[in-house]
Amino acid sequence: MKNKVRIGIFGIGHNHAAAAIKTLRALEGVEIVGLCEDDKAMLERRIKENPGVYGDIRVMTKAELFDSRLDAAMCEPSVPYLVPTALECAKHGLHIHMDKPAGVDLEEYAKLLGELSSRRLVFQTGYMYRYNAGIRYVIDSVKDGKLGRIYNITAAMSTKHPEWFKKQLISYGVKAPAMYIFGCHLFDLCLLIKGKPESVTTFYARSQDGGVDFDDTSLSVLKYPDGVATVKVSSVEINGWGMREFTVYGERGTISVSPIENKMLVKETLIDEQEPWKDRFRYVDIEETGRYDVMMREFIDMIRGDIPYDVDFSHEYELQKLTLSASGVEV
Repeated sequence: MKNKVRIGIFGIGHNHAAAAIKTLRALEGVEIVGLCEDDKAMLERRIKENPGVYGDIRVMTKAELFDSRLDAAMCEPSVPYLVPTALECAKHGLHIHMDKPAGVDLEEYAKLLGELSSRRLVFQTGYMYRYNAGIRYVIDSVKDGKLGRIYNITAAMSTKHPEWFKKQLISYGVKAPAMYIFGCHLFDLCLLIKGKPESVTTFYARSQDGGVDFDDTSLSVLKYPDGVATVKVSSVEINGWGMREFTVYGERGTISVSPIENKMLVKETLIDEQEPWKDRFRYVDIEETGRYDVMMREFIDMIRGDIPYDVDFSHEYELQKLTLSASGVEV
């Protein structure tokens, strides 16, 4: 049996950290060496919130972790520190899983991608919907030509955030933080399917729900020569989770995943099944896995060489550029 992949955890401030690390710990072939978190208050808070995840992991300094013969790093600090942390880990030659979105400094992110690419290090970003069984069914159907040429995409990702989370969003320093934190997931899928758009136009609105004043709802329209993709996000929609949607419309069929998860429902209509003025569709039976199961498994498998090295650095760069532009950041 191959040696276990030795992983250090660099930061645990990200809101997705606990669930991703819990998933990682359950995998065979993994050894969690230790964790560091520079923010002592954050460290105490996260350990208290997630004793079953972090309680038995050795807390170390960053220097101690780097001296521990690591193979890889889980970079899960709070969003503003993701890219600087990952860049430091890359310079130490570590394979990296880094959560998202990738900061607001596109030039710094480009340096990180360049460092990783030149060293041929595995780089995985925390876009969990790439690994969602329903979304993969859509992407595979597109690649196989089942839907023909793809015309349009509609996508939505919302919830009703509590006041503390809205204030956290504001601290990220972008005009439209809901688009920044949610839209990145959906832009990822649009780029994978339709490629880079000709232009992007974003509309912003602020409800002042709960007395928190920021652009909490946004709609981006990605223009292509043969169609559009629309991405809508919001922090003020009750049961927005249950209405999360990703729908692809092609010349030979339509596939919709909504809700995207918990519970995932996939609806499909092919051209010979449709009627112009009637609702015709079939549910596609696809087993739903845990949110981070496939993502974490593929990270380890790529490091071990069990699956091919497959990192599209150009896609990662264009995704962050699009996310920033749609969130009101000049790039």
